[in-house]
Amino acid sequence: MKRTIAISVLAIMGATMASQALAQESKPLGLSVRAGIFLPTNDKAKKSGGKQWISGGVEYKLGDLNYAAGTGQMSGSYSLSVDIYQKKDYRHMPVLLNYTSRMADGMYFNAGAGVGFVRELDNTNARKSSSAFSYQLGVGKDFSRGKTPFFVEAKWVGSSKKSVSGYGIFVGARF
Repeated sequence: MKRTIAISVLAIMGATMASQALAQESKPLGLSVRAGIFLPTNDKAKKSGGKQWISGGVEYKLGDLNYAAGTGQMSGSYSLSVDIYQKKDYRHMPVLLNYTSRMADGMYFNAGAGVGFVRELDNTNARKSSSAFSYQLGVGKDFSRGKTPFFVEAKWVGSSKKSVSGYGIFVGARF
């Protein structure tokens, strides 16, 4: 667990330093890095895994979608994300294709679906790894302070494996 946290922290620090080195470019990289807390809703996962799990992830913007042309009120994009939610014997690593709709005031809504790689305890309390359908629904707010925009978001992360479904609260930066 400590090793996973250390690797996650190093990855976030590396992405931050790389983005600062590339800040001379005028075009954004389309990369978002986030960290936060995941709150599982399954009682067995809360009891043996814990009520709050460490979480983090990265998201890469693949492209923009144009609609409501000329209004300037909304924009859309699609992206690929990889997150990890983990504590003790439980882990969920969803790889999702996402759609994000952004409002002019910085608010955004997103939804994604894909495959999640799950580690959980089975009925005999043995670790079991599998893959499962995973999805997310979220809302967030972008802020601009200085050269690196940051964001706050809340989302529901679901899976066909109910033991790893729950709510997440995140902060992050866009590069």
